[in-house]
Amino acid sequence: MKHLQATSHSVLLAATAAATAVRTANLDLLGADYATVVVGFGAELNTNSTNVAIQFSESDDTVATNFATFDSSANYTVDNTAATIAVTHLDPRSRKRYVRLTVTPATTTNDVVISYANAITTNELAEADANKTNTVVL
Repeated sequence: MKHLQATSHSVLLAATAAATAVRTANLDLLGADYATVVVGFGAELNTNSTNVAIQFSESDDTVATNFATFDSSANYTVDNTAATIAVTHLDPRSRKRYVRLTVTPATTTNDVVISYANAITTNELAEADANKTNTVVL
């Protein structure tokens, strides 16, 4: 099988402009051997803005209170003085089924941050399925 046929692309957070709004999304890692999460940010509008915090947590289900941080390195901040992306690579084989992404922009109410997130999961053992929606197998 071709490597790219074994990948799945997911939109975790659609692009939006938000001031101080915490955004979360869950990624189902069932069957995935590898995952890459890309979070993009527009440039800050005000120089008094602080960095944007990114956190990953995990759970066996999607109940919000069951998610727990699995590694302190899964929490970090991104400087969005200029537009930027943050890329995080995950090894789902050692993770619980669901990973939650939490993006927390600056607490400055007059600074709107445009953000989005997508994920690419890879299953090295996957077989191409021509019946999947939006999938082309050649």
